[in-house]
Amino acid sequence: MSDHHKESLQQARASKQRRRSKPLPGGGELTLIEKPSATDLFKRAMQMRRGSEDEEMDEAAAVELLLLAAAQDYLPASAALALFCESHIGEEERDAHFDRSIEWIQTNAERNDEWAMLFLGTMYFDGQRVGQNYPAAARLFQQAADCGNASAQGFLGYMYAAGYGVPGNMQAAVSYYRAAAEKGHVVAQFDLGVCYAQGHGVVKSKVEAVRWFHLAAGRGDLHAQAMLAKMYLTGNMVEQSNAEALRWFRIASDRGHIASQFDLGICHVNGVAGEQNYAAAMRLFRKAAEGGYAQAQLDVGIGYALGLGVSKDVYQAVYWFRMAADQDNAAAQYNLGRMYESGVGIERDIQTAIEWHHRAAERGNSKAQLNLGLRFAHGRGVDKNYATAIHWLDQSAKQGDDRALYNLGVLHAQGWGVSASLDNARSYYQQSARLGNQRAEKALQQLAVKTLSETA
Repeated sequence: MSDHHKESLQQARASKQRRRSKPLPGGGELTLIEKPSATDLFKRAMQMRRGSEDEEMDEAAAVELLLLAAAQDYLPASAALALFCESHIGEEERDAHFDRSIEWIQTNAERNDEWAMLFLGTMYFDGQRVGQNYPAAARLFQQAADCGNASAQGFLGYMYAAGYGVPGNMQAAVSYYRAAAEKGHVVAQFDLGVCYAQGHGVVKSKVEAVRWFHLAAGRGDLHAQAMLAKMYLTGNMVEQSNAEALRWFRIASDRGHIASQFDLGICHVNGVAGEQNYAAAMRLFRKAAEGGYAQAQLDVGIGYALGLGVSKDVYQAVYWFRMAADQDNAAAQYNLGRMYESGVGIERDIQTAIEWHHRAAERGNSKAQLNLGLRFAHGRGVDKNYATAIHWLDQSAKQGDDRALYNLGVLHAQGWGVSASLDNARSYYQQSARLGNQRAEKALQQLAVKTLSETA
């Protein structure tokens, strides 16, 4: 929350936003302190929620102002709390605000109140207290947008972009995004930037895309801040700048953007943030991991498994590998399988290891595919099955695994699961040898000797 918004809230709580003077008997004046009206609090909150020409976006400050207005029994504030503040107040409290305000929403939407139409449109869009109905939502957003409501204009832009309740129309989407963006609606500013970046509904323009991204980021849009960080890191649409990338990553990370916490950690690993610093990286990975980011959970597990930036702790490694594996992260599934296979950090269990490796292999992990291929080729923990072995080895080989290529060469040379073919074996050995596999190089030498002896 900005210092400006903190000061505003303090003023509102203390009821010292406006003053007026009253004459005293015998002369002089008494300054009376007026309580800010609920209407003023509500309007200010709705500007803060998504930004306006006069306000940066600050959702936390907006919620506090809405709570102050709702405490004065201002029903539009209760409606906003019920519909727009799920990440700031609990479900029970939101339901209470919904119960209090739903009649006001329905009655005043019929009277063309722009906020009531916005709220009822949101209810139809999300299917809250009414059946989900995109066309009905679009009609209500259209009516509110025609009243100049920036939130409705931004919503309507999204519906035209996605084709929800209206025919997909990127030109219309851009028109509504622009109308909202020019009123300072930061989410619409970001969306308009995306349209310019991709050339959707408008002539592609890097300059315009960057301009709108900067406007949105500068006024508090978290996604725009994260986007700019990646753009500066890679030099996409802007001049590459590690300093700018780090600045935006830190801003987004400090505000709780999980992906940016992870990306900033990567910057500490690869030296973008200065000297390589695994301890700093692990602190950031841990934040992102605790926020549910699967790749960060994997990297925290690797850090604990290898003792990178933290004391080595195989039990912690197993815990974080499992957290990521449960989110279908293939690398974590493979690593967890390896822990079960070796009995490190957990009781050894070959069948559970195979199960995790099978899940990882199906999701394309080449190491798991190789592991399964070798198991089926040798009958380790499974019934020997050359056809299944070839399937998994082939999947791994297609991803460039030199060991899979070498073992396919062996199977073709011996005729195990396939017709024997020295030519096919030689081809696999050559591919493996080019990737540096020494066993493949030795096999090629042996094939050459065999060929010479057969022709002598």
